[in-house]
Amino acid sequence: MYTLFYSPGSASMAPHAMLEEIGAKYALERIDISGDKPRDPEYLKLNPLGRVPTLVIAGGETIYESAAITMHLADRHPEAKLAPAISDPLRGPYYQWLAHLTNTLQEGYLLFFYPDLNTTRPEQAPGIKDKALTRIDGVWNNLDQALGRRGPYLLGERCSAADIYMHMLYTWYEPAAALAARCPHVARCADLVAQRPAVKRMLQQNDMA
Repeated sequence: MYTLFYSPGSASMAPHAMLEEIGAKYALERIDISGDKPRDPEYLKLNPLGRVPTLVIAGGETIYESAAITMHLADRHPEAKLAPAISDPLRGPYYQWLAHLTNTLQEGYLLFFYPDLNTTRPEQAPGIKDKALTRIDGVWNNLDQALGRRGPYLLGERCSAADIYMHMLYTWYEPAAALAARCPHVARCADLVAQRPAVKRMLQQNDMA
């Protein structure tokens, strides 16, 4: 049994989709992350950063960080076949893409959405946001080239948790049509992931379908 602390449309989307994919019993606990609203002290005991997602595992450890939860669920439920086995040659690229998505692309989004948190001079925020968008676009362009060489998924013919994670970040781009037009291989991968029944259920529960 799992409990996922989440917020619609946030970084909890990939772990939420993973829970649907593996078919395990789970409960959702919604966290309001809007504005500067103080977090519940009880939630801060689970995740001192006050962010989402946080996953509580019955009889196990509580973990946070979206990519960590995504990988952990894939490994705990190998029957879902969302991660290559340790001995599989694709295990390295699987790690590579998930690390790249969370460390490079997601980090760029954080700079874009929260530029004011990355400077002590408010007048610099617009410049930080513009630079972050340039970085985000560059990462998507590189991903599109990689998918064009190897797709339709990041690991080739096989859908993995990395693609589910990429789909989450794809939904954050605005306007989505501009990204789809510029990066058709990315759009194809994201569309394939979005058609998975588990991902459809996640999107519905996030009011995104």
